[in-house]
Amino acid sequence: MFDLFKSKKDPRPLDYDLRKFFENNWLCLMHAFPEPDIKDRKIRVPEPSDFPIKWQNSKENAQDVLAIVAPQMEIDPALIELEFYKNNPRELDSGISSIFLESDPDSSEAAGMYFHEKVDGKFQIALDEALLQNPENLIATLSHELAHVKLLGENVMEEADEMTTDMTTVYFGMGIFNANAAFRFYQEMDRWGYNSLGYLKIEEWAYVLALLAFTREEDNPEWENYLSKDVYSEFDRCLTYMLENEEEIFHFEEAD
Repeated sequence: MFDLFKSKKDPRPLDYDLRKFFENNWLCLMHAFPEPDIKDRKIRVPEPSDFPIKWQNSKENAQDVLAIVAPQMEIDPALIELEFYKNNPRELDSGISSIFLESDPDSSEAAGMYFHEKVDGKFQIALDEALLQNPENLIATLSHELAHVKLLGENVMEEADEMTTDMTTVYFGMGIFNANAAFRFYQEMDRWGYNSLGYLKIEEWAYVLALLAFTREEDNPEWENYLSKDVYSEFDRCLTYMLENEEEIFHFEEAD
């Protein structure tokens, strides 16, 4: 009678301004990189067929990843110089167990760094050596840094915020790795904590991935099965919203 148990969750995935921010930037990416058509772009997934690498947690593996991801993002791997640095996890004492926060995107201790100025004709990318222990995070971080090369190094934009840079990984077919790396909880015998990468929240990654599916006219893309449980749930909600409200997607209200 009073709908006491009815869900009050807003069916709209994000607030209006944020939805339109992502939609506008997606159109900008489609305009900046029109070839190949968005429907023809390969979507990379965490399968040996997409990454036929014998993982040994080595710097050579990082070069192997570069040899795959750079062409995926239409970059010549020979133009990229990889460097490595050590960035130890930070430990907080909770009184009972330990919490480790790794590669906080809001701190200077990022998992990767891109240097805009070329050195000897090459773009410089530095990666945290800790990434060598986690192939999917390594792929995600390198994809993000290569997105900087696409936007800034190729002078597509004079300035590119980190959210747009994260979006670019999705546009070039690497978004599954970056979205899945956005938040990972872990628990061991004497500690618990989480790893996070990237600058978008899970629901924001989901909306951008839904834009990918929407513009590719995919109602039920095969690649969605590779999304983590949390990302998949939000992705499904976002894509359902888009398919049920097609007239609202990429429609922008005129300013007063």
